[in-house]
Amino acid sequence: MRDRKSLEDHKLQHTTPQYVLPDSDVPAGRPKYPKGISGQSRACFKRLTKMLEQRRTVTQGDAEILRLYAYLFDRHSRALEHIATEGEIVATNSVSKTGEVYEVMKPNQWLKIAETCETKMANLLTQLGLTPRARTQVKATKEEPKPEAQFPTREEALGAKPDADVNLLNSIDENAVAN
Repeated sequence: MRDRKSLEDHKLQHTTPQYVLPDSDVPAGRPKYPKGISGQSRACFKRLTKMLEQRRTVTQGDAEILRLYAYLFDRHSRALEHIATEGEIVATNSVSKTGEVYEVMKPNQWLKIAETCETKMANLLTQLGLTPRARTQVKATKEEPKPEAQFPTREEALGAKPDADVNLLNSIDENAVAN
């Protein structure tokens, strides 16, 4: 196996190394909370946003996909509540060709809703880079400049001029003040 080229060699040869991820040009941002979601969905939205912020991958453009995930999370929770009370298999009445009513055991319809939500939620988590496999494929957002780098300090703004108060204090005659 060949040795890896150094970053300096790549720079000289105008190539890009495959082992270094390029910096992102997408600015970081926090998505706004969607209107009209339940408290449980809002908590889910906040939790995912916080995870993405810690990984430096959240942008304002992620609001819609996070909203969809929050709605699916809410729907999934309601489906699981129904399944817990009714069971995974339910008895339903069916009518035969002769008109007789008989009882049939069928899968609960809420089970299908829960499974569909789980599949879609897993896909959205993959798109957001929140699964182990997709985690390495997501680029970090562009770092925001530090506040101290944006604004000059007071001394820099005034230019290194001597403080007028210091000169004024040095000009006071202590013997005249003591008497």
